[in-house]
Amino acid sequence: MMASMKPLSSVLGSTLRDSAAANELAAKAARTNRVHQMWRSSVDQVMLDHTNAVYIIDDHGRKVLIVYVDESIFAAELNARRELIKLKFLQQFHENLDEFRVCISRGSYKGNHPFRDERDEQGDAVIRHRVPLSAEREHMLRAQCEAIGDDRLREALLKAMISDLEWKNGDDAEKTKNTAL
Repeated sequence: MMASMKPLSSVLGSTLRDSAAANELAAKAARTNRVHQMWRSSVDQVMLDHTNAVYIIDDHGRKVLIVYVDESIFAAELNARRELIKLKFLQQFHENLDEFRVCISRGSYKGNHPFRDERDEQGDAVIRHRVPLSAEREHMLRAQCEAIGDDRLREALLKAMISDLEWKNGDDAEKTKNTAL
């Protein structure tokens, strides 16, 4: 007995939609990473330690930088530096911001500190190391990214994913080593 086959147009349409969705997600991830790198380059470590989230959005045709911080004192400091930061974004990254909004995080979001350096008990920065991925894991990641049609975008996302996992492997190895002690 022969299994029913889907029409080629149906399969092709589904594949193209999946590829478009993957491209869109990869583009958003790349943009998010770029915004985070710009923010890191624009403020000092104390401000990064109290930053909870950073976004650049399109608000009715206006480019808006939105920064969430955990305390009002840091919001006040950012408000004082508002125009200098906008100028830095323009000069260094060619990001012409129409507006800069500073918000104070609430609830559990106050505990989110994606830019904070990890420090040990003495307050010294913890040195992190990357641990390379196994060939099998890297091959699996490459296979997952094959759906992305744009070669440049696919390679950029793959590079970011590999780097992220290598850093996480290093963190996991360090935790395992410390637990064994």
